[in-house]
Amino acid sequence: MSANAASSAATRTIMVVIVAVGAVLFLPSMMLVVVGMIPTMAAMLTDRRREKYATLCVGCMNFTGVLPFMVELWTRDHSYEHAFSIMASPFTWLVMFGAAAIGWAIYFVAPGIVGMFIAMRADQRMQRLRRRQRDLVEEWGPGVAGSNDKDEEEAGKKAGRRAGGRE
Repeated sequence: MSANAASSAATRTIMVVIVAVGAVLFLPSMMLVVVGMIPTMAAMLTDRRREKYATLCVGCMNFTGVLPFMVELWTRDHSYEHAFSIMASPFTWLVMFGAAAIGWAIYFVAPGIVGMFIAMRADQRMQRLRRRQRDLVEEWGPGVAGSNDKDEEEAGKKAGRRAGGRE
């Protein structure tokens, strides 16, 4: 067994113990979390990528939808009755699952927006470099632009000779 596998097994064991102790001590809260985080569990099961981006996006947004109701449960009455009354409200389901839907939207839309932003920055950089190259050619002459411009320069000289001009 390698060190990473042992570390992973130890981490899982610690997490299971923490969840088990939390479930015993804070059962109404755990009920709300388990029911409210169902979209995250679905994302975790369907996300096949090693990085788990879908799980991260949906999980974070889903947790922000569950957190206000957990705070309400903690601040008012931490009992089964109050937890069931919170879960019985359609507004609760709308907020928890709506937040998860926003997480899915972020997962699907964000890569396209980031790609457009990167392409736009690359175009701006390319225009800036071309402008800089044009300024350098004006200042130093066409030889400063590289081999392609030498070919153009020689072609221009040949065209000038054909027209009767001198170098």
